[in-house]
Amino acid sequence: MKSRFSIFFLALLMAFSTILITNDDVYARSGSKSNASKIKKATVARGKGKPVSNKYQARSRGRGGLRTRSIAYKHYVPRLSSVNNVLLSSTRSYIEQDDLSGEDLELRSAAVGVLGEHPATVVIMDPNTGRVYTIVNQKWAVGKPVKPCSTIKLITSIAALNEGVADPYYTTTIPSGGSINMINALAHSNNEYFQLLGRNLGFDLMINYARDWGLGSRTGINIDGESPGFLPDYKSPQALPRMCSHGDDIGVTALQLAVLTSAIANGGKIYKPQILRTEAEKQNFKPVLLRKTTLSQEDREKLIEGMLGAVSYGTARRSGAAPLNVAGKTGSCNGEESKLGLFASFSSPDNPEMVVVVISSGSGEKGSVSADVAGQIYNQIAHRLGKNKQARLFDSNVEPSQRPRRVNPIDSAPIPVQDDDDE
Repeated sequence: MKSRFSIFFLALLMAFSTILITNDDVYARSGSKSNASKIKKATVARGKGKPVSNKYQARSRGRGGLRTRSIAYKHYVPRLSSVNNVLLSSTRSYIEQDDLSGEDLELRSAAVGVLGEHPATVVIMDPNTGRVYTIVNQKWAVGKPVKPCSTIKLITSIAALNEGVADPYYTTTIPSGGSINMINALAHSNNEYFQLLGRNLGFDLMINYARDWGLGSRTGINIDGESPGFLPDYKSPQALPRMCSHGDDIGVTALQLAVLTSAIANGGKIYKPQILRTEAEKQNFKPVLLRKTTLSQEDREKLIEGMLGAVSYGTARRSGAAPLNVAGKTGSCNGEESKLGLFASFSSPDNPEMVVVVISSGSGEKGSVSADVAGQIYNQIAHRLGKNKQARLFDSNVEPSQRPRRVNPIDSAPIPVQDDDDE
């Protein structure tokens, strides 16, 4: 009896082993030789009778059979960490090298304290005179042009308003479906809307407006190492729309963006930015007006309406700066080194007081993150901001049905919203 039981158990064990071996062979054959080899090595290494798998492994019907992302992920994560560490390390090093003469130390302290682990640069200046209060990470702010991402939509809007290409209060149907007006397109940073405007404007007009508003040339600030940034010589009709929505092939410094934002705030005046380093310079300071651009009061109000919308219910709502009457525009896209996050803003549209520009670079950076940084700065320097009247929200002659929504559109009707990672 015992002998029969032993024979039966041995036969059952052999049958079970055969099933395991067959299953492993089928599994190995389901992928390429390379995958089978990797699976075999992993199995032997771990001493287990089944292939290694984890949450980063996925099946596909493609050529490879079993597609394993775990190896790529293991290489990708250290690379991201390495890039971020380099960016953060260089940021801290450059901040330590900043020339503090002429800096408003209170504003600088607020900006430096808020930056924390963000590889970034901050520019704070007076939009009415061109006086620069502080530049944190001067190396980046003055000498490192980056892709403007969706902040280029400010130039596209200005060009479209001046050329009569768009009426900001009337909705336009966009290719993906739905309709949106310029106010909400700015607030939500809708790419398709501005790509349509770009097609209607054309390359030459867009570049002329970009140059007129300070892009592609040095600002003239009294600091060494300023870069002029760059503008493309030509864009095909197929590539032009993305230039007008994402800023492809355009390079802008944080300082240039601050000068541009100042001109929107003050009604179109391009001032030379100046750092006042001595008491004599402060006492004898005179603003240097470089030129006056074309921006009517009506068009300025429309543009600012969209920027106020961005802060109150759009891409910059994370900033929490709406109660301080801040108008701004975010930008998010991929840069040369890593992801970029931009936020160009100013306080009190009725009586502009300060421009705050933040440009950050890193795997976790985007426009809403830079807006959050700027929002914290505004809150820390709120005592420096005057108690101005709230900006006018609507023109009295605009019918209510034609006005942009002033509440979160999700509560009323669907409006196309861009992915914050690529506005």
